[in-house]
Amino acid sequence: MIAARRVLIALPAPEFGGAERQSLALARGLAAMGAEVAVAAEPAVLRAAGPALGPCRPIPAALRVDPDLSTALQMEMQAAALRPALAEARPELGLVALPLPTEGLGALAALAEARVPSLGVAHLVRADWALSAAARAAARALPVGWAAVSAPAARRLEALFGLPHGRVATLPNGLPPRPPAAPARARFGLPEAGPLLLQIGRLDERKGAHLAPAIAAAIAPARLVLAGTGPLEPALRGAPGVILLGHVEDVPALLASADALLLASRHEGAPLVLLEAAWAGLPLLATAEAMEAWEEPSACARLVPRDPAAIAAAFRAALADRADTARRVAAARAAVAAWDEAAMLARAARLLLAEALRCAA
Repeated sequence: MIAARRVLIALPAPEFGGAERQSLALARGLAAMGAEVAVAAEPAVLRAAGPALGPCRPIPAALRVDPDLSTALQMEMQAAALRPALAEARPELGLVALPLPTEGLGALAALAEARVPSLGVAHLVRADWALSAAARAAARALPVGWAAVSAPAARRLEALFGLPHGRVATLPNGLPPRPPAAPARARFGLPEAGPLLLQIGRLDERKGAHLAPAIAAAIAPARLVLAGTGPLEPALRGAPGVILLGHVEDVPALLASADALLLASRHEGAPLVLLEAAWAGLPLLATAEAMEAWEEPSACARLVPRDPAAIAAAFRAALADRADTARRVAAARAAVAAWDEAAMLARAARLLLAEALRCAA
């Protein structure tokens, strides 16, 4: 059970992505526990969320931050944008999804100002980041709970904000129980014959989308399928061997239609798409950074550098060495069986309860 009747979840990202999808799974789960859940986010994010909001009440709020502004001004503007949502929802608990560690500091400050026990959940914490002294001090001063989607990300967040070891809890992503989906190549406009290498995520350099034309050339006559949107979409449109699908709602059916999943990310936390692909029984090709949350990544995936030739070689090996691929697929599926949505929801409820008790003390 959730220890509150009203919960506010703030999504400060400028667009709908994996962190927002997982945060809405939490929102729906908390609602199923009996809480009245409101979701504050940019209007475009709420529109993209659509049915994923479930029974939660959407509250439009201009929460995106301008990276060119100072930390103090970012926080001031975001806090001001969230205050009407606080007045409307009157929450007893708050949760702020942090796609990047500093994107929700103003929202957390507004919740703290309103004396709402709150949890900030970090999804991506890069190893090469450094914050200004002002940003570190602002984050460290917030009287809120902190969590991250993996233990490595939690330790990096502590170092980034200057928090003591163990101050940041882990809140691993989780999947709902569901049967395997059926392939649906025709529905997605994909060729019925021939191998397909699938990449799902934002079309930007961090996710490795800039490598797509070279990867497609290296795996031909197989095709590379990209599902997602982002700044590189115009440059990739029309690239030989690359199929752009844009945003896809039915991810399980798309995964069932491919022959392997690629995640060539430079930085990650615990990407949901890897869990979904593993559960679907799809061979995984991923960078070590993308697999950092896994205990035995090399047993579950073919680890690849961000190099088109190496990625193509790994894809060919996944198709040719059926026995080795089957072992990795089975290991990955066994690993994600423990990352279930019920465990994620129970963990989130405990962390929120701990914040409520701390604030009441």
